[in-house]
Amino acid sequence: MPFFPADRISAALETGVRKPPSPRAKPPFLTRRSAAADVGQTPHEEMYAENKLSLVRYDPLVDRRRETPVVLVSAIINKPYILDLQPDRSVVRQFLERGFDVYLVDWGSPSELDSSLGIDDYVARYLSRCVDEVIERVGCDSIHLFGYCTGGTLSAIFAALSPQRVRTLGLLAPVLNFDVDGGIFRLWGREESYSPNRVADVYGNAPGPLLTLEFSLIAPFEYHLGRYLRLFDHLDDETYVDHFARRLRWGFDSVDVPGRLYRQFLVDLYRENKLQTGRLTVGETNVDLDAIDRPIVNVIGSADQFIPPEASRPFLDATESDDIEVIEFPTDHVGLSAGKASHDDLWPRVCAWFEDRS
Repeated sequence: MPFFPADRISAALETGVRKPPSPRAKPPFLTRRSAAADVGQTPHEEMYAENKLSLVRYDPLVDRRRETPVVLVSAIINKPYILDLQPDRSVVRQFLERGFDVYLVDWGSPSELDSSLGIDDYVARYLSRCVDEVIERVGCDSIHLFGYCTGGTLSAIFAALSPQRVRTLGLLAPVLNFDVDGGIFRLWGREESYSPNRVADVYGNAPGPLLTLEFSLIAPFEYHLGRYLRLFDHLDDETYVDHFARRLRWGFDSVDVPGRLYRQFLVDLYRENKLQTGRLTVGETNVDLDAIDRPIVNVIGSADQFIPPEASRPFLDATESDDIEVIEFPTDHVGLSAGKASHDDLWPRVCAWFEDRS
Protein backbone atom coordinates (compact mmCIF):
# COMPACT_ATOMS: atom_id res chain seq x y z
CA MET A 1 0.00 0.00 0.00
CA PRO A 2 1.53 3.35 -0.95
CA PHE A 3 2.25 5.89 1.77
CA PHE A 4 0.34 8.63 -0.05
CA PRO A 5 -2.19 7.29 -2.57
CA ALA A 6 -2.92 9.70 -5.39
CA ASP A 7 -6.66 9.55 -4.70
CA ARG A 8 -6.08 11.61 -1.54
CA ILE A 9 -5.34 14.56 -3.83
CA SER A 10 -8.48 13.97 -5.88
CA ALA A 11 -10.60 13.55 -2.75
CA ALA A 12 -9.33 16.82 -1.31
CA LEU A 13 -10.14 18.64 -4.53
CA GLU A 14 -13.59 17.12 -4.86
CA THR A 15 -14.55 18.20 -1.36
CA GLY A 16 -12.99 21.64 -1.76
CA VAL A 17 -10.80 21.13 1.31
CA ARG A 18 -8.51 24.14 1.71
CA LYS A 19 -5.77 22.33 3.60
CA PRO A 20 -3.81 20.10 1.22
CA PRO A 21 -2.64 16.61 2.18
CA SER A 22 0.89 16.71 3.56
CA PRO A 23 3.81 14.30 3.24
CA ARG A 24 4.39 11.96 6.14
CA ALA A 25 5.95 13.72 9.12
CA LYS A 26 9.67 13.27 9.61
CA PRO A 27 10.97 11.41 12.67
CA PRO A 28 11.17 13.87 15.61
CA PHE A 29 14.96 13.90 15.88
CA LEU A 30 15.19 14.64 12.14
CA THR A 31 12.58 17.38 12.43
CA ARG A 32 14.68 19.11 15.07
CA ARG A 33 17.95 18.44 13.25
CA SER A 34 16.78 19.65 9.86
CA ALA A 35 15.03 22.72 11.29
CA ALA A 36 18.26 23.75 13.01
CA ALA A 37 20.50 22.99 10.03
CA ASP A 38 22.50 25.95 8.76
CA VAL A 39 21.77 26.65 5.08
CA GLY A 40 22.48 29.55 2.76
CA GLN A 41 25.51 30.61 4.79
CA THR A 42 27.38 32.62 2.14
CA PRO A 43 27.16 36.32 3.14
CA HIS A 44 24.89 38.37 0.88
CA GLU A 45 22.94 41.60 0.73
CA GLU A 46 19.58 42.43 -0.79
CA MET A 47 19.97 44.73 -3.79
CA TYR A 48 16.37 44.96 -4.98
CA ALA A 49 12.94 43.87 -3.78
CA GLU A 50 9.46 43.90 -5.26
CA ASN A 51 6.41 42.25 -3.75
CA LYS A 52 7.72 38.86 -2.52
CA LEU A 53 10.74 38.87 -4.86
CA SER A 54 14.26 39.58 -3.63
CA LEU A 55 17.45 40.08 -5.64
CA VAL A 56 20.58 39.43 -3.56
CA ARG A 57 24.27 39.95 -4.24
CA TYR A 58 26.86 37.70 -2.61
CA ASP A 59 29.97 39.11 -0.99
CA PRO A 60 33.12 38.47 -3.08
CA LEU A 61 35.51 35.76 -1.89
CA VAL A 62 38.55 36.75 -3.97
CA ASP A 63 40.14 40.01 -5.10
CA ARG A 64 39.96 39.41 -8.84
CA ARG A 65 36.68 40.39 -10.46
CA ARG A 66 35.33 39.21 -13.77
CA GLU A 67 33.65 41.67 -16.06
CA THR A 68 30.34 39.84 -16.61
CA PRO A 69 28.22 38.98 -13.54
CA VAL A 70 26.34 35.72 -13.02
CA VAL A 71 22.62 35.97 -12.24
CA LEU A 72 21.22 32.75 -10.76
CA VAL A 73 17.48 32.26 -11.20
CA SER A 74 15.94 29.94 -8.62
CA ALA A 75 13.10 27.48 -9.15
CA ILE A 76 9.55 28.52 -8.36
CA ILE A 77 8.73 25.68 -5.95
CA ASN A 78 11.48 25.16 -3.36
CA LYS A 79 13.67 27.70 -1.59
CA PRO A 80 16.82 28.81 -3.47
CA TYR A 81 19.34 27.77 -0.81
CA ILE A 82 19.84 24.44 -2.58
CA LEU A 83 22.35 26.49 -4.61
CA ASP A 84 24.14 27.39 -1.36
CA LEU A 85 23.36 24.40 0.82
CA GLN A 86 26.62 24.30 2.78
CA PRO A 87 30.04 25.91 2.30
CA ASP A 88 31.70 22.89 0.68
CA ARG A 89 28.69 22.17 -1.57
CA SER A 90 27.66 25.59 -2.80
CA VAL A 91 27.10 26.50 -6.44
CA VAL A 92 27.25 30.14 -5.36
CA ARG A 93 30.72 29.69 -3.85
CA GLN A 94 31.98 27.84 -6.91
CA PHE A 95 31.39 30.99 -8.96
CA LEU A 96 32.60 33.37 -6.25
CA GLU A 97 35.90 31.50 -5.88
CA ARG A 98 36.56 32.11 -9.59
CA GLY A 99 36.06 35.84 -9.32
CA PHE A 100 32.50 36.14 -10.60
CA ASP A 101 30.11 38.76 -9.25
CA VAL A 102 27.13 36.58 -8.22
CA TYR A 103 23.49 37.60 -7.86
CA LEU A 104 20.46 35.43 -7.15
CA VAL A 105 16.77 35.92 -7.93
CA ASP A 106 14.65 34.61 -5.04
CA TRP A 107 10.94 34.55 -5.98
CA GLY A 108 9.89 34.47 -2.33
CA SER A 109 6.70 32.91 -0.95
CA PRO A 110 3.54 34.05 -2.78
CA SER A 111 0.42 34.80 -0.78
CA GLU A 112 -3.21 34.45 -1.85
CA LEU A 113 -2.99 38.01 -3.20
CA ASP A 114 -0.49 36.76 -5.79
CA SER A 115 -2.71 34.08 -7.33
CA SER A 116 -3.18 36.10 -10.54
CA LEU A 117 0.56 36.32 -11.28
CA GLY A 118 1.73 34.49 -14.39
CA ILE A 119 4.67 34.01 -16.72
CA ASP A 120 4.39 37.58 -17.98
CA ASP A 121 4.81 38.90 -14.42
CA TYR A 122 7.70 36.58 -13.57
CA VAL A 123 9.61 37.14 -16.83
CA ALA A 124 8.68 40.51 -18.34
CA ARG A 125 8.39 42.28 -14.99
CA TYR A 126 10.29 40.62 -12.14
CA LEU A 127 13.19 38.98 -13.99
CA SER A 128 13.52 41.86 -16.43
CA ARG A 129 13.82 44.40 -13.61
CA CYS A 130 16.35 42.25 -11.77
CA VAL A 131 18.54 41.98 -14.87
CA ASP A 132 18.30 45.73 -15.43
CA GLU A 133 19.26 46.32 -11.80
CA VAL A 134 22.37 44.15 -12.13
CA ILE A 135 23.39 45.72 -15.44
CA GLU A 136 23.05 49.21 -14.02
CA ARG A 137 24.95 48.41 -10.82
CA VAL A 138 27.80 46.59 -12.54
CA GLY A 139 27.97 48.89 -15.57
CA CYS A 140 27.91 46.07 -18.13
CA ASP A 141 25.80 45.46 -21.23
CA SER A 142 24.72 41.87 -20.55
CA ILE A 143 24.87 39.11 -17.94
CA HIS A 144 25.46 35.39 -17.57
CA LEU A 145 21.91 34.15 -16.93
CA PHE A 146 21.78 30.77 -15.20
CA GLY A 147 18.39 29.21 -14.38
CA TYR A 148 17.73 26.21 -12.15
CA CYS A 149 14.85 23.77 -12.90
CA THR A 150 11.69 25.85 -13.52
CA GLY A 151 13.92 28.91 -13.13
CA GLY A 152 15.60 27.59 -16.27
CA THR A 153 12.25 27.71 -18.05
CA LEU A 154 11.78 31.36 -17.12
CA SER A 155 15.40 32.17 -18.00
CA ALA A 156 15.03 30.63 -21.45
CA ILE A 157 11.86 32.62 -22.09
CA PHE A 158 13.66 35.81 -21.02
CA ALA A 159 16.63 35.02 -23.27
CA ALA A 160 14.27 34.64 -26.23
CA LEU A 161 12.57 37.96 -25.49
CA SER A 162 15.69 39.96 -24.57
CA PRO A 163 18.76 38.28 -26.11
CA GLN A 164 20.69 41.56 -26.13
CA ARG A 165 20.81 41.51 -22.32
CA VAL A 166 22.05 37.91 -22.11
CA ARG A 167 25.70 37.15 -22.77
CA THR A 168 25.33 33.42 -22.09
CA LEU A 169 22.43 31.20 -21.06
CA GLY A 170 23.08 28.55 -18.43
CA LEU A 171 20.52 25.86 -17.67
CA LEU A 172 20.61 23.49 -14.70
CA ALA A 173 18.16 20.57 -14.85
CA PRO A 174 15.77 22.73 -16.90
CA VAL A 175 12.16 22.07 -17.87
CA LEU A 176 11.88 23.20 -21.51
CA ASN A 177 10.46 20.47 -23.73
CA PHE A 178 7.35 19.02 -22.11
CA ASP A 179 6.69 16.22 -24.58
CA VAL A 180 8.42 13.69 -22.33
CA ASP A 181 7.37 10.39 -20.81
CA GLY A 182 8.88 10.12 -17.35
CA GLY A 183 9.76 12.11 -14.25
CA ILE A 184 7.22 14.68 -13.11
CA PHE A 185 5.55 14.57 -16.51
CA ARG A 186 3.85 11.22 -15.96
CA LEU A 187 2.01 12.63 -12.93
CA TRP A 188 0.05 15.18 -14.95
CA GLY A 189 -0.46 13.37 -18.21
CA ARG A 190 -4.22 12.89 -18.51
CA GLU A 191 -6.57 15.80 -18.08
CA GLU A 192 -9.30 13.56 -16.71
CA SER A 193 -7.04 12.32 -13.88
CA TYR A 194 -5.51 15.63 -12.80
CA SER A 195 -6.87 19.14 -13.15
CA PRO A 196 -4.52 22.07 -12.45
CA ASN A 197 -7.49 24.39 -12.93
CA ARG A 198 -9.29 22.61 -10.09
CA VAL A 199 -6.23 22.93 -7.86
CA ALA A 200 -6.08 26.68 -8.50
CA ASP A 201 -9.83 27.09 -8.06
CA VAL A 202 -9.85 25.34 -4.69
CA TYR A 203 -6.65 26.70 -3.17
CA GLY A 204 -6.04 29.94 -5.07
CA ASN A 205 -2.35 29.05 -5.31
CA ALA A 206 -0.92 25.56 -5.75
CA PRO A 207 0.11 24.71 -2.16
CA GLY A 208 3.75 23.82 -1.53
CA PRO A 209 2.87 20.74 0.60
CA LEU A 210 0.70 19.43 -2.24
CA LEU A 211 3.56 19.85 -4.70
CA THR A 212 5.93 18.06 -2.32
CA LEU A 213 3.41 15.22 -2.08
CA GLU A 214 3.14 15.02 -5.87
CA PHE A 215 6.90 14.77 -6.32
CA SER A 216 7.13 12.06 -3.67
CA LEU A 217 4.83 9.88 -5.78
CA ILE A 218 7.50 9.62 -8.48
CA ALA A 219 9.58 7.33 -6.26
CA PRO A 220 7.53 6.66 -3.10
CA PHE A 221 9.76 3.91 -1.69
CA GLU A 222 12.91 6.00 -2.01
CA TYR A 223 11.24 9.17 -0.78
CA HIS A 224 9.53 7.68 2.28
CA LEU A 225 11.79 4.79 3.27
CA GLY A 226 14.92 4.21 1.16
CA ARG A 227 16.81 7.34 2.13
CA TYR A 228 16.03 6.80 5.83
CA LEU A 229 17.42 3.26 5.65
CA ARG A 230 20.66 4.66 4.25
CA LEU A 231 20.70 7.25 7.01
CA PHE A 232 20.37 4.46 9.59
CA ASP A 233 23.57 2.92 8.20
CA HIS A 234 25.42 6.24 8.66
CA LEU A 235 24.13 7.45 12.03
CA ASP A 236 27.67 7.47 13.44
CA ASP A 237 28.88 9.76 10.63
CA GLU A 238 28.16 13.35 11.73
CA THR A 239 29.10 14.78 8.32
CA TYR A 240 26.62 12.49 6.57
CA VAL A 241 23.84 13.22 9.08
CA ASP A 242 24.39 16.98 8.87
CA HIS A 243 24.21 16.95 5.08
CA PHE A 244 21.16 14.69 5.17
CA ALA A 245 19.42 17.12 7.53
CA ARG A 246 20.13 20.05 5.20
CA ARG A 247 18.80 18.21 2.15
CA LEU A 248 15.76 17.08 4.11
CA ARG A 249 15.05 20.63 5.23
CA TRP A 250 15.20 21.86 1.64
CA GLY A 251 13.02 19.03 0.36
CA PHE A 252 10.20 19.88 2.76
CA ASP A 253 10.72 23.64 2.55
CA SER A 254 8.45 24.18 -0.43
CA VAL A 255 6.54 27.34 -1.28
CA ASP A 256 3.20 27.92 -2.95
CA VAL A 257 3.02 28.65 -6.69
CA PRO A 258 0.63 31.38 -7.90
CA GLY A 259 -2.52 29.77 -9.31
CA ARG A 260 -2.24 31.38 -12.74
CA LEU A 261 1.44 30.49 -13.07
CA TYR A 262 0.66 26.90 -12.06
CA ARG A 263 -2.06 26.70 -14.72
CA GLN A 264 0.30 28.06 -17.37
CA PHE A 265 3.06 25.58 -16.53
CA LEU A 266 0.75 22.58 -16.59
CA VAL A 267 -1.62 23.59 -19.39
CA ASP A 268 0.22 25.97 -21.74
CA LEU A 269 3.70 24.55 -21.28
CA TYR A 270 3.21 20.92 -20.30
CA ARG A 271 0.03 19.72 -21.98
CA GLU A 272 0.30 21.98 -25.03
CA ASN A 273 4.12 22.32 -25.12
CA LYS A 274 3.78 25.89 -26.36
CA LEU A 275 7.35 26.96 -25.60
CA GLN A 276 8.99 24.19 -27.61
CA THR A 277 6.55 24.53 -30.50
CA GLY A 278 6.82 28.32 -30.77
CA ARG A 279 3.24 29.12 -29.68
CA LEU A 280 3.91 30.70 -26.29
CA THR A 281 3.19 34.40 -25.90
CA VAL A 282 4.21 36.75 -23.10
CA GLY A 283 1.93 39.73 -23.15
CA GLU A 284 1.51 40.43 -26.85
CA THR A 285 4.93 39.06 -27.82
CA ASN A 286 5.55 35.61 -29.23
CA VAL A 287 8.45 33.69 -27.66
CA ASP A 288 10.63 32.63 -30.61
CA LEU A 289 13.39 30.26 -29.59
CA ASP A 290 15.34 31.05 -32.75
CA ALA A 291 15.94 34.51 -31.25
CA ILE A 292 18.36 32.85 -28.82
CA ASP A 293 21.74 33.10 -30.53
CA ARG A 294 23.89 33.24 -27.40
CA PRO A 295 26.22 30.53 -26.03
CA ILE A 296 24.26 27.93 -24.05
CA VAL A 297 25.41 25.39 -21.47
CA ASN A 298 22.91 22.73 -20.41
CA VAL A 299 23.77 20.89 -17.19
CA ILE A 300 21.72 17.74 -16.68
CA GLY A 301 21.74 14.62 -14.51
CA SER A 302 21.61 11.27 -16.25
CA ALA A 303 19.81 9.84 -13.17
CA ASP A 304 17.49 12.82 -12.65
CA GLN A 305 14.26 11.27 -11.37
CA PHE A 306 12.25 14.48 -11.78
CA ILE A 307 13.50 16.14 -15.00
CA PRO A 308 14.76 13.63 -17.60
CA PRO A 309 17.51 14.78 -20.01
CA GLU A 310 14.96 14.66 -22.85
CA ALA A 311 13.18 17.61 -21.24
CA SER A 312 15.86 19.96 -22.55
CA ARG A 313 17.70 18.49 -25.53
CA PRO A 314 15.07 19.37 -28.21
CA PHE A 315 15.03 22.96 -26.94
CA LEU A 316 18.71 23.34 -27.81
CA ASP A 317 18.06 22.31 -31.42
CA ALA A 318 15.35 24.96 -31.74
CA THR A 319 17.71 27.85 -30.92
CA GLU A 320 20.08 29.66 -33.29
CA SER A 321 23.07 29.31 -30.98
CA ASP A 322 26.23 27.99 -32.61
CA ASP A 323 27.94 27.54 -29.23
CA ILE A 324 26.13 24.84 -27.24
CA GLU A 325 27.56 22.47 -24.67
CA VAL A 326 25.66 19.73 -22.86
CA ILE A 327 27.29 18.57 -19.64
CA GLU A 328 25.65 15.38 -18.44
CA PHE A 329 26.68 14.08 -15.04
CA PRO A 330 25.80 10.73 -13.39
CA THR A 331 23.65 12.01 -10.55
CA ASP A 332 20.06 12.84 -9.66
CA HIS A 333 18.16 16.12 -9.54
CA VAL A 334 19.31 17.28 -6.11
CA GLY A 335 22.76 15.74 -6.53
CA LEU A 336 23.51 18.18 -9.36
CA SER A 337 23.51 21.05 -6.86
CA ALA A 338 24.37 19.34 -3.60
CA GLY A 339 26.31 16.16 -4.34
CA LYS A 340 29.97 15.87 -3.31
CA ALA A 341 30.99 14.37 -6.65
CA SER A 342 29.24 17.24 -8.45
CA HIS A 343 31.29 19.82 -6.56
CA ASP A 344 34.50 17.87 -7.07
CA ASP A 345 34.10 17.23 -10.80
CA LEU A 346 31.04 18.90 -12.35
CA TRP A 347 31.07 22.48 -11.14
CA PRO A 348 34.73 23.17 -11.98
CA ARG A 349 33.82 22.24 -15.58
CA VAL A 350 30.72 24.42 -15.57
CA CYS A 351 32.55 27.42 -14.14
CA ALA A 352 35.37 26.95 -16.67
CA TRP A 353 32.76 27.17 -19.44
CA PHE A 354 31.64 30.56 -18.16
CA GLU A 355 35.25 31.70 -17.65
CA ASP A 356 36.00 30.99 -21.29
CA ARG A 357 33.09 33.23 -22.31
CA SER A 358 33.81 36.06 -19.89
